[in-house]
Amino acid sequence: MPLNINPAYAGSREVISVSGIFRKRPLLTSTFGVASTSQEYFNFDMPIAHDKMAIGFQAYNAQQVLGTGGTGVLGNLGLYGDFAYRFTLPNDGKLAIGVQLGVTQVPVSFVIGGGSGNTAFNSSFGTGIYYNNDDAYFGASLLNINAADGYNSPLFISGGYVFTIDDDFKLKTGAVLRKKSSNAGGKTSIDLNATGWINNKFGIGIWYQNTGSELSNQAILGSFQIQLKKFQFGYAYDFSGSGNTNSISNEGFHQIMLKYEIDAGNGKSSVFKYF
Repeated sequence: MPLNINPAYAGSREVISVSGIFRKRPLLTSTFGVASTSQEYFNFDMPIAHDKMAIGFQAYNAQQVLGTGGTGVLGNLGLYGDFAYRFTLPNDGKLAIGVQLGVTQVPVSFVIGGGSGNTAFNSSFGTGIYYNNDDAYFGASLLNINAADGYNSPLFISGGYVFTIDDDFKLKTGAVLRKKSSNAGGKTSIDLNATGWINNKFGIGIWYQNTGSELSNQAILGSFQIQLKKFQFGYAYDFSGSGNTNSISNEGFHQIMLKYEIDAGNGKSSVFKYF
């Protein structure tokens, strides 16, 4: 979800948008003695002041497996509020400047069947810019600007374009570059994705996640999406590329995506948007 990495994305769809993602591995059962992990993400955003401004809210709760035995779990959560100011540009373009303020839990590790360690909440401040028109988008953001003590303050740069193959088929492409702050290793990673939309009703996509689905492991993700008027439903599965022989590390996440959008009083809820 773009709002997770750029607060300036708030309101860019020009509707009241509520979306959520639930990720779990394994989906139904867990290998004996190996941790089962889940991740939940919730986003809300909407334009205000006649589309000149926007507000948003994010919440997430994430777990990730630690160790070659798969018995440790790394967990953290976050709560954020977003605000964006939007400018209208030529050729149906919109430019937004956004800020984010919230709290992030410093990850705390614990072992299944054992006690948990200490945890702490840090304030989090971020900012970003975002441009989009009907065919393309570009964004840049810096999150956790006030990070300290080795906590990551990443830079994100994202962009994408929609190619019209014919009247019934569009190809949406995108890329995300993430550079960790120097106090967190300074590593640069890139994600690539492409989704083919048929009649703006069915989307089939493939994603290369170099930033990783779990602890920076590479992964290939396949997705399927259905657009039903105000609802969008999607399912995805990622195939871990960690190379770890551990059974839990080789098992990918099942991901369920839901989005519901209603009109914000501007009559734009019926317009299909690729981003």
